[in-house]
Amino acid sequence: MASGYKSRRMLHLARKWREGSITEAEKKEFDEWFDAFDDTELEMDSAGNEDMLKERLYARIKERSDLEVKQPVRRLYTRIVAAASILLILSAGGYFVFRKHAAPVQIAQNNTKEITPGINKATLTLSDGRKMVLTDAQKGTIASQGNTLIKKTEEGKVEYITSANGPGSETLYNTLSTKRAEQYSLTLPDGSKVWLNSASSIHYPVSFAGAARTVELTGEAYFEVVHNPAQPFRVKVNGGLIEDIGTAFNVNAYEDEPVITTTLISGAVRVNHQKQSVLLKPSQAALSNAALITVKDVDTEGAVAWRKGYFLFDHEELHSVMRKISRWYNVDIEYPNDQQVSERYWGSVSRFVNVSEVLTKLQQIGHVKFKVEGNKIIVQNN
Repeated sequence: MASGYKSRRMLHLARKWREGSITEAEKKEFDEWFDAFDDTELEMDSAGNEDMLKERLYARIKERSDLEVKQPVRRLYTRIVAAASILLILSAGGYFVFRKHAAPVQIAQNNTKEITPGINKATLTLSDGRKMVLTDAQKGTIASQGNTLIKKTEEGKVEYITSANGPGSETLYNTLSTKRAEQYSLTLPDGSKVWLNSASSIHYPVSFAGAARTVELTGEAYFEVVHNPAQPFRVKVNGGLIEDIGTAFNVNAYEDEPVITTTLISGAVRVNHQKQSVLLKPSQAALSNAALITVKDVDTEGAVAWRKGYFLFDHEELHSVMRKISRWYNVDIEYPNDQQVSERYWGSVSRFVNVSEVLTKLQQIGHVKFKVEGNKIIVQNN
């Protein structure tokens, strides 16, 4: 049984973890305490909703640790998962399994070199066709377009500054693009911020003049828009149009995804697609395909996790998980003999670890195995 002091101490650390204020030393202490459990997994029937399962998991942890917790613990679960490497949870076959000390799993590899995660890198194409690899560009002013200067900040971001003389008579356009295994961010001429995910591009004027501020997107980007009712902000994407009404939102419009997903974090956006139009509220997503727009309530963390540096899977099918891995690690995915894999995953893992670590987590809890050959990952039923 834990002592009264130890229980109070662990409860204090758990609360700090929930709030995000725990130090590295405290995190290590909390990890060691959690890892002291003698069981190797906590298994529960999956009847009930996700919140109930979280509460039941915490109740089991509380029972083992002899902690008397009287505060709500909904957010604590996420912190404990991150601490104890219970990073991925398989939802299949009617149960959830939470592994703390999973047996080592070997990923078959023919590579002598690890496949590393993506980096902050992009290519800027100027109006005259010149291309600049931004990681190679020096800080400060890197180019000029008409009366607009393009600068690279100390943090490595690109920003546009229009001179006091105004934008000039000619509208010039730039394109910022990322390949697989790249991401980048920029500040548009109006001060709006854009984070560009891998295998994506944004096409925009170097200064916004006219009735609207319009950009074109392929792939995925997160926007924090400076609201200007006199000059609305619009995003063109795959035949659709997203109109900002003072907003932070994420747009996922990869061509290999079944739908275009627009997720509203704050403010409001109007999504127009195929003669349909919907107005989103915060914590809603619009899913657009060739036929219609569907609106649903969502946990917005799933849409912005990539910008914060991790993968977040919310009962996500394996093929969707592997598409994200493919884009971020610049690898091809192969399913021999058109195998049908129906597993779904729920959990999180850092985007800044080698691909072998991500695959190990998936293989530990699922019924598939992975083989890495060069720049290809082969998925097989286990």
